[in-house]
Amino acid sequence: MASPRPARHRALLVPGYYDGYLQKQETKSKKLKGFWTVLRGNELFFQMTSRDPTYIEKISLDNFVSVENDESQKNSFILKLKSGDTKLQAVSLEAREEWKGFIHTVGRLEVPDMDFLPGQIHRLQDVLEEEVKRCQKTASSSLSLSPPQSGRTTPEPVQSDYDDVENDQLSCFYKISRVEAQTLLEKNVEFGNMLMRPSSDGQNLSISTLQALKNNVIVKHYRVRCADNGYVIEIEDGIFCKSRQEIVDIFIERTKGVLKPLEVTTDYEINLSIAQEDAESGELIHQKIHTATQSPTKTSTELGNPKEPLPADPKICQQAKPFQSNTLPALTSAFNKELNMKLMMRRTAMCD
Repeated sequence: MASPRPARHRALLVPGYYDGYLQKQETKSKKLKGFWTVLRGNELFFQMTSRDPTYIEKISLDNFVSVENDESQKNSFILKLKSGDTKLQAVSLEAREEWKGFIHTVGRLEVPDMDFLPGQIHRLQDVLEEEVKRCQKTASSSLSLSPPQSGRTTPEPVQSDYDDVENDQLSCFYKISRVEAQTLLEKNVEFGNMLMRPSSDGQNLSISTLQALKNNVIVKHYRVRCADNGYVIEIEDGIFCKSRQEIVDIFIERTKGVLKPLEVTTDYEINLSIAQEDAESGELIHQKIHTATQSPTKTSTELGNPKEPLPADPKICQQAKPFQSNTLPALTSAFNKELNMKLMMRRTAMCD
């Protein structure tokens, strides 16, 4: 799909404090699924690989309570948040203790009293200092956000504290109007039911959703206000997001997966062809055109219906042979006689 995209902004990533392979217990199946996990700021990002620029899921540590060992399974621990518990499993006992230490440091903004080596404690202290600075910077920038006001807009953000690598490459972003968004959602329900688009004022964003329940189509639009350092979803008391990807994630998480980003794929032809109507049946036939270098005669034959070569006319053949064998030599002989005559006349004139 070749949809127009908004102006690109540089994406800044919070430094990764700690990373490694973790297994996370799925909510529905209760099975452990492996991810490459990165602790960035106060969030855990779950990626498919260490080089993947995007993440599958993330957990915020804003409502952090504690991290505790899970004795039911080796090298596992429980991440306790006010919103619920998450079971995680590290690759080794040492990795489990380090994960607990870094998560506690970021969640509580303090170095935990655990049995660490001096080098490990020094790393945790560095992370603590960097996270405190980041929190102070985020808090000061959030104070500059003005409350939502009707008829008032703010410009597109230049930079935020950090942003996703795919910030301006969202597959569910479409530069279309409100009416076009509803039509696009209705025609592509199998590909998703939520998209992001520019708002009608041309300065902010909108989220359009569609649900089909018992032959009833329910379409809703949500306003997303652009701020200097992020975005504000204008629902409830306003939800602040640092990136467009986070906006989409919030809608998915709050609806427990009912809303899914619309990702329409576009098919392209790989062969050049034209449609022709069959003279007898009237059916449309797709005639493939070879793109390799060909002579004009061959190309014109392939564009139309292939035909057998016409039989040669014996009369024409009989006339062509005398022309090639008699007429051309006769003309050559007459030309030579005329040339000799002119030479003889020129010599006679010189002798006189």
